[in-house]
Amino acid sequence: MSENEVNIKPVLDDYIKNISNELKIRWNKWPKDLMENNVYEVIGGILSRQSSLAIQLALNMNIWNEEIAPIILRTMADTHINLAWILINPKEHSEKFILHGLGQLKLELEHRKNNIPKNNPEMEELLQQEEEIINSYRYTFLTEVNLGSWSGLNTRKMAEDSGLIDFYNYVYQPFSNCTHSTWAHIAKYNLKVSENPLHRFLKQPSIIEFKPHISYMDTGAKYLEKSFKAFDKKFELETEIVSSYEKFIEDFNNTVEKK
Repeated sequence: MSENEVNIKPVLDDYIKNISNELKIRWNKWPKDLMENNVYEVIGGILSRQSSLAIQLALNMNIWNEEIAPIILRTMADTHINLAWILINPKEHSEKFILHGLGQLKLELEHRKNNIPKNNPEMEELLQQEEEIINSYRYTFLTEVNLGSWSGLNTRKMAEDSGLIDFYNYVYQPFSNCTHSTWAHIAKYNLKVSENPLHRFLKQPSIIEFKPHISYMDTGAKYLEKSFKAFDKKFELETEIVSSYEKFIEDFNNTVEKK
């Protein structure tokens, strides 16, 4: 039975609430040393990002298809690999993550300053606010811009170091085809063979009317679950947390059986 034949909105609504609850419980139960704010802000922010992506995927059934869902899922895979690598050495790797990010913000700010129209007080105020955000972490004149990878490694090496090489090979790389609009994706989903025999099998542009498939939403939920479990394993929180993913599967199956 497809997701279109059964009302799963209540199940999705509960799943979304449970994600927020899972994140909140972990954050509140995580013992914190306020002398190491970088660690908590980076790891907490990454878990929040991963949770937000899973929620947005669950909220938008129309993107559960081959054209859009892999873009979200590839981002979630990237986020999970970043988290796993940071968890190897939270203090050192969190600092690298922040410094690289501040450098990117500084670079963006400088580009905007160079292209700001004259006598534009609103834009000047906006840029000043952006600079204040950077300065709240590190003064812009002390912030270096690094155009390379934030970790100093490519994503494959980060995955390898984190014990996620299979995840990289079977998830990150294939979904990258969709994200970067490579021929591997376009040949499958954006072209079709002309029906005119005189065209000698010429492939022409085609816009497919995709039907949503819950497997994409389920995959995103699994990635969030992997990130939560990686966090739990590293910090060994002494708390019972109901898995939003396991509850979703249970509720979905019950809803289908009742239908």
